[in-house]
Amino acid sequence: MENFSLISPNARIGEGTIVGRFVIIEDDVEIGKNCHIGDYCRIAKNVVIGDDNYLGARVSVYSHTAIGNRNRIFENSVIGLPSEHIGYHLYQGKVIIGDDNHICSGCTIDCGNNFGSDKKHELLSYITEGIYPEDATVIGNRCFILQGVTIHHNCHIGLGNIPNSIEKDYDTVICCACCLNGFVHVAKGCELSSGTFVREWMAVGPGAFTAMGEHIVKNVPPFAKILKNRNQGVLTDRAKMFGLKPEDVSSVGCFTVPHGSY
Repeated sequence: MENFSLISPNARIGEGTIVGRFVIIEDDVEIGKNCHIGDYCRIAKNVVIGDDNYLGARVSVYSHTAIGNRNRIFENSVIGLPSEHIGYHLYQGKVIIGDDNHICSGCTIDCGNNFGSDKKHELLSYITEGIYPEDATVIGNRCFILQGVTIHHNCHIGLGNIPNSIEKDYDTVICCACCLNGFVHVAKGCELSSGTFVREWMAVGPGAFTAMGEHIVKNVPPFAKILKNRNQGVLTDRAKMFGLKPEDVSSVGCFTVPHGSY
């Protein structure tokens, strides 16, 4: 049976990788070993995908995206969509996705842009060469992102210096239908319950938890519990998931910008 896929002769596809039907793979794409590229996927030029990745049907990956190893990205997700901001002309930056992430169906992850450094000077501390690229949206390692999550431009998810969870395969959890606006930092170890909305330029500290439907309009301290838009205290049991003692919580760093904290 014919495959009907359009694969550029410049694309490099690793051994053991399976490409489904009606797939478009453009120029200078690099795909590693033992990947699965589902039916109707589109992978734009200059995309790099590592080893052992799974892309479900109809996943779109835009240019300047780099995906690490052992990620699972499910049906109808869009990675690297050019970002928009009313009143500014923005170019298409990057998306960087690490290893061992689970991105469920219908998620949208916008690419970064160059809006921050020349328009919001307080963001300069957020942009650290080699760790927080100015023009990139960054998804770290071991993130579990559920259905219908929207992550806008220049967000940084699942990054931080706390240890990996000793109880779960995933460290950072973003539940269904959450929306993260531009330049949001959701640090490693957070759990955002379904329908959480995070205002642009907000920081959610390592290990923090938000209840369903919360509107985050201030910075959230490490291991805080946000319920009814108030900080209900430190989640010491959650800190134990990461091998931390209660007294260690106060020493866990968190990026902040001057918008106040809960």
